[in-house]
Amino acid sequence: MAVLEWPQNVCPASLTWRVESNTKTFRSPFNGASQTVRFPGTRWLCSLTFTNLTDEKSRRLDALIAELDGEYGRVKIRDWGRPGRTPAGTPVVSDPDQTGVQLFSKGWTPGTLVLQTGDYITVNNELKMVRADVSSNASGEAIIPVAPMLRSSPAANAPIEVAAPYGIFKLKDNSQGEGNRIPGGFTNYTIEFEEAF
Repeated sequence: MAVLEWPQNVCPASLTWRVESNTKTFRSPFNGASQTVRFPGTRWLCSLTFTNLTDEKSRRLDALIAELDGEYGRVKIRDWGRPGRTPAGTPVVSDPDQTGVQLFSKGWTPGTLVLQTGDYITVNNELKMVRADVSSNASGEAIIPVAPMLRSSPAANAPIEVAAPYGIFKLKDNSQGEGNRIPGGFTNYTIEFEEAF
């Protein structure tokens, strides 16, 4: 299945954006003590609200929803409230077989602040948030603390997207995409998506 691109110049008027963690808590029936375990599979959820879209823009959004065909299709989505940044260098993954919440990288401009807390990056089609400021060393290498944890290991030299980070999303359910048309040619939508993997 092909991953669709979001229609150009069709931006939400507002959005909600959050992480849904994949954790389980086990509570002892004997003393009430609890233990919480974290698993891979934490995902991003978003709700996009569009107001007063012109007929031309609503047609493009309607076509996207129809092409997604409910929960089946996939589309690239970004957080419109937080733009990417101009990359300092050409960052790539430095080592294979990485898992967890740190990403070893190279190709940055040496000795530079390359990412800031709260920035997004995309690696291996996974959208990650940077958990702390990141500076490159004299060799252009940097360790990036990310959340949520890596779901699959990116290959060595896989690109790290900084300028236009995105995630791969699907409609939350098969009932999404209902447009409210207003006489005069304007349409409003609220559409819920969840990260797909």
